[in-house]
Amino acid sequence: MLLNITNVTKAFGPDHILTGVTMRIDAREKVALVGRNGTGKTTLLKILTGQYAPDSGSVHLARGARVGYLRQEVPIDEGVSVLEEAQSSKAKELEMKRRLEELEAKIEQSATEEDLEEYALLHEHFLESEGYSTESDIRTILIKMGFTEDEFDKPTSKLSGGEKTRLAIAKLLLEEPDLMILDEPTNHLDLQATEWLEGWIRGYHGAVLLVSHDRTFLDSTSERVIEMKDGQVKSYPGPFPKFLQLRAEEDARLAEVAKRQDIEIAKMDEYVRRFMNSQRTAQARGRLKLMNRLIEGKVEAPKNDKGMKGAFAAGKRSGDLVLETEKLTVGFADGVNLFKNLNWTVRNGDRWGVIGENGSGKSTLIKVALGLLDPVEGRARLGSNVVCGYFSQDVSDIDVNQTPLDFMVYECDMLPADARNLLGRYLISGDDVYRPIKTFSGGEKNKLALARLTNLNPNLLILDEPTNHLDMASRDALAEILKEYKGTLILVSHDRWLLSNVTDHILDVRKAGPIQYPGSYTEYKSGKAAAPPPKSSSRVTEEPKSLEIGLSPRELSKEISRLTKLVAELEIQVSEDERHLRETEVQLANVEPSADIYSLTQQHSAIQERLAGTMSAWEENSVKLEKMSALQG
Repeated sequence: MLLNITNVTKAFGPDHILTGVTMRIDAREKVALVGRNGTGKTTLLKILTGQYAPDSGSVHLARGARVGYLRQEVPIDEGVSVLEEAQSSKAKELEMKRRLEELEAKIEQSATEEDLEEYALLHEHFLESEGYSTESDIRTILIKMGFTEDEFDKPTSKLSGGEKTRLAIAKLLLEEPDLMILDEPTNHLDLQATEWLEGWIRGYHGAVLLVSHDRTFLDSTSERVIEMKDGQVKSYPGPFPKFLQLRAEEDARLAEVAKRQDIEIAKMDEYVRRFMNSQRTAQARGRLKLMNRLIEGKVEAPKNDKGMKGAFAAGKRSGDLVLETEKLTVGFADGVNLFKNLNWTVRNGDRWGVIGENGSGKSTLIKVALGLLDPVEGRARLGSNVVCGYFSQDVSDIDVNQTPLDFMVYECDMLPADARNLLGRYLISGDDVYRPIKTFSGGEKNKLALARLTNLNPNLLILDEPTNHLDMASRDALAEILKEYKGTLILVSHDRWLLSNVTDHILDVRKAGPIQYPGSYTEYKSGKAAAPPPKSSSRVTEEPKSLEIGLSPRELSKEISRLTKLVAELEIQVSEDERHLRETEVQLANVEPSADIYSLTQQHSAIQERLAGTMSAWEENSVKLEKMSALQG
């Protein structure tokens, strides 16, 4: 057992957030903590990390265990570079390396016996901490988190919120704590980084507690699910789809038991009312006692959590051509282009999912298409009779000094009663309609923006990352709203579950050239075409088997053969390097008086670096081989 929590309670004034939380996490377990926003998940995490003290109960962590915590508000040192901030997670290993280099310089000139002893002992610790791979690990993880080599020297003070989150994740992965707590880690990750993180978590040697509303992410990583509701938690075996099935079955059983108990209580109540103070008074009193006992132990039917109930009315039909770009080049004024020569046609009723790496130009493309930014070359235009509703990623066009009610009345030209009714359907009700928008959470601001779009009643709906800050229930509700929407949809998102459920075309924005695919996101990722691809596009897949690499089936087969041979050769080289490394470590562990310890350590360092390079090449080519083999079928 790594972590044990027993009957923990926490209240803030009259609000009881946690009312008796009991749970445990074992070593190397991957556990998902789920629940709607406001149920107390963040409060529990802060108790686990020592930021809050529980009002009662206990939290026991195994002796010597280290906890790492990625919070939603990321603390980053702003006086250093990206690389320096990442290196702070490996300060101990880097300091040992610096000291070893100092001692090596001494040994080359003239070293005392104390220097040699210090060097031998320090080098042993350095080997135990896998210090030789530290610098390559730092660079590899930064790159996997979306940073390029050119950005390693970028000051952290100039990073965006998303970049700071990705840097914080990189630091936490480098620290490798015994228990890693990740609070919404995918919020600012693109699909590629998210999928890499999923694989890293599955293979991580420590335990991981995940808080996320990304259903696909939890499907891929969680082995057990803990649900938080009404200030308490309940554990379910994973994976995540199994949890959903078990909870649904449990809710159905509880609802049936509660229904039967209500019927029984109603019958007893009728008997007591009818026969109390009659010849059957004794029997009535007996029934009353039974009824009171039943009421005390009554099973409560599961509460149906109130969800968003927004919907779009049927709007005016647009022309068949909704949006078109011709030889469009998107970039910046300094001459840096994101992509070139995009020919993209969106027709009435299409449902496009726009995906791509962070910084590839997805949001910029949308702004150029809407005329909010100028293209570098080419043109973009909207079709006839298009009424566009645009949800921006940062919701920056809402005056946060207003209240939601004022915003809907004055900015959206609604009557107060109609505005309150619409806001209520998006879970903004009661006194919340009078709160300044600047006090709203990210999720509440998103719901307000969606309410405005509903009132606009567009026939073209463009949503840029609408699920950021929304909990799983609200994402489910949004998916239902979009499924019922009758107009044309362009959805920019990293939410794979939402993309799979509401889109039927994919535009993958890449710096090498955007890829258009005439099918759903699931079909795109699996390489199964839903229909023949259109002829006019900047870069369109013509065969599902060459989806990612642009090779014919014959060329693909040759490339697979080449990679198979290369991977086999690299595996042999890895085995050889590992054998040499073990032999050198045996010599270092049993150093004879006449042995040249300095030469041995230099030899060990060279083998370690060569092994790291070979392993990296093997991993990269194995991934390529696996992807190409999957495309070949």
